Amino acid sequence: MKNLNDKRRARGNETRSRILKSVITIIATLGLGNSTLDRVAEHAGVSRALVVFHFKSKKKLIQEGLDYLGRIYSQGWDSVAASSEDFTTMEKILCLINYDIRFVRDNREYLSVWAAFWGESKGSVLYREQAVPRDQRYTKELKELLARYITEEGYEIQNLHLIVSGLNAMQFGIWIESHLDPKPDDYQTGMAAVQLFLANTFPKKPLPEIPTIQ
Repeated sequence: MKNLNDKRRARGNETRSRILKSVITIIATLGLGNSTLDRVAEHAGVSRALVVFHFKSKKKLIQEGLDYLGRIYSQGWDSVAASSEDFTTMEKILCLINYDIRFVRDNREYLSVWAAFWGESKGSVLYREQAVPRDQRYTKELKELLARYITEEGYEIQNLHLIVSGLNAMQFGIWIESHLDPKPDDYQTGMAAVQLFLANTFPKKPLPEIPTIQ
């Protein structure tokens, strides 16, 4: 009986995952308003009833789709943070920003989904409630690293919040530009722009190369 229950649970988890991936694709392609349960079910190759069984409603499905994307990003961010523990402070800053900008290049479908949430009124409310706390956590961690670097290098900087705001604006701008006008060199250009900003903000020594994370 235990093996049978384990198989059912595994099958249910696989179906749930397939539905979540399908709602991501549908939102990216058609937007939030046109992402119906029927369309998600058809794309996932399951019945509408099965979608309702797992997610109860369209609102719940969309909420879990947004959370699914957030968890994917968070897992990557946390992995980079953990893997760069032995790096210098600036190397760690560059690794995290590099992850953020590279994420856009590697996950354009996900970016289209986030853009759908930002651009539709109900979606933006949900994004503020559900995703903004995660975004604030990433900003807080970068701010702490920048504060540490300022102390280590002996800078007398009173406007750290402006530096953080500038970095956030650049990163978000790179995401938006990559969504609206994607180019093959988006990542390279975006990362070079951020490095120029940091080099001008902290001119005492050249920025290090971005380390390779194993």
